[in-house]
Amino acid sequence: MKQWNRRRFLKAAGVSMGLPWLEAAPRDAAPPTRFAALFFPNGVQVEEWGGSGEGAAFQLKSLLRPLDPLKGKLIVPSGLWHERLEQRGGHDGKTSGFLTGMENYRREGNRLEVGTSIDQAIAAKIGGQTPLPSFCLGVKPDSMTQLDLAPIYRSYISWATPSRPAPKEIDPRFAFDRLFGGAGRRLRDKSVLDAVLEQARELKSAVGKADSQKLDEFFESVRDVEKRVETADSDTGGRWRPAHVPELRRPGRRPEDREPHTRLMLDMMVLAFQTNTTRVATFMFDNGGCTGNFTFLPGVTEEWHAASHHRDRPEIKRQYEAINRWHVEQLAYLLAKMDAIPEGGGTLLDHSMVLMGSGLADGNKHTADNLPLILAGGGGGTLRTGRSVAYSGHTPFARLFVSIARRMGVEIGSFADATQPLDRLS
Repeated sequence: MKQWNRRRFLKAAGVSMGLPWLEAAPRDAAPPTRFAALFFPNGVQVEEWGGSGEGAAFQLKSLLRPLDPLKGKLIVPSGLWHERLEQRGGHDGKTSGFLTGMENYRREGNRLEVGTSIDQAIAAKIGGQTPLPSFCLGVKPDSMTQLDLAPIYRSYISWATPSRPAPKEIDPRFAFDRLFGGAGRRLRDKSVLDAVLEQARELKSAVGKADSQKLDEFFESVRDVEKRVETADSDTGGRWRPAHVPELRRPGRRPEDREPHTRLMLDMMVLAFQTNTTRVATFMFDNGGCTGNFTFLPGVTEEWHAASHHRDRPEIKRQYEAINRWHVEQLAYLLAKMDAIPEGGGTLLDHSMVLMGSGLADGNKHTADNLPLILAGGGGGTLRTGRSVAYSGHTPFARLFVSIARRMGVEIGSFADATQPLDRLS
């Protein structure tokens, strides 16, 4: 077999496909650590969010019960906040500040200013090791007006610079092309796998039985996503062409329904990590302060934002909790998929850190002093999971960012209002 390269890819006519971690790689080629951040707006029903204990005594509250099968790979922290955002009542600051820890401003000339987000700070240091420095995803387009900057701040959690958001993909076809296309030269009507089939066969013949089976499973997962993208593309409905990624030429259609759209985008994230196309990704379930139609859930008639302001009415709180639980179910879907992918003596999830949370705690009161957060994955063996960790009130959330960055190989001494890493993670 040819000498292994840790960044080996299958390539053909404008197509580049990364490969999963294989046993045939050099023994010292440990799988890389990945980081994903998932954001949902509008806060949670705080009484039903969180956990207690650790090990066999680790228990999740009702909103987090969908994660029970994977609770051994979770840390549920409490007591974290962004001090600079607590006094900002609107959704724009709570969204743009989620991964920056910084206030947003309107400068002279209607210029934006927030801060660089932690995912982009990490990508700036290690992004050159992968085809894509980072992979930003969502399901709703950004909102822009000339008279008000708030929609822009509500539309992005990833900020490449303090004044420039990192563009996100919301259309599955464009996201797929970002992963496997070659600057718009991807063969229009040929599958990515078809384009590299010859090389794939050569590679399969040169590896052992276990690796051959792993490649079969990997190729099948790519096929599955391709089929679902094609199905979504054939549906009727509006199309959206991203303004920020000019190298992608082909228009596409996105699924009309929220759940298949969400899961398809999460599958893209898994493929991006699995192929080592990127090690940094973000996903927005929706934009800050969004309305959101969840009438596909049993018993839900209120739109999302209205349900978050339930004013303690039991019938509305039940709907709000149902919406909260649905988002946790999507996280459970993502984590289960990552945990089912063997990698280097563990799983893809074991070599990842997946952070999910909101910039608001109590959506009814717009408080943000104890943010609802979940940290999943083993961080390449650096996280001690299967427990809740209660920090003293008003511990900077950004300390967790410092800890994550260091586990990604990026040594930063401070970030936002944090001057040290978060303790009690290992």
